[in-house]
Amino acid sequence: MEEERRSIKGYEELYDITRSGRIIIKRNNRVRHREGNEYGYVNVHLHKNGTRKLYKTFELWKEAFPDADINEYKGMK
Repeated sequence: MEEERRSIKGYEELYDITRSGRIIIKRNNRVRHREGNEYGYVNVHLHKNGTRKLYKTFELWKEAFPDADINEYKGMK
């Protein structure tokens, strides 16, 4: 069963975020990992047009899934 994915606002063509909080790179359909733990990051750098910007993963998740229960998020807050 595939986990629900939504595009990240401002990065619609580049990244998705899943209902559990994983960031997925659309180009190669891979999960952004940090130190081997797919849910372990608090912050994530997103790249667009040669620039990168730091975001809190939980804030991206809340924006993409405003209707979701906070217990569905498996990452660090």
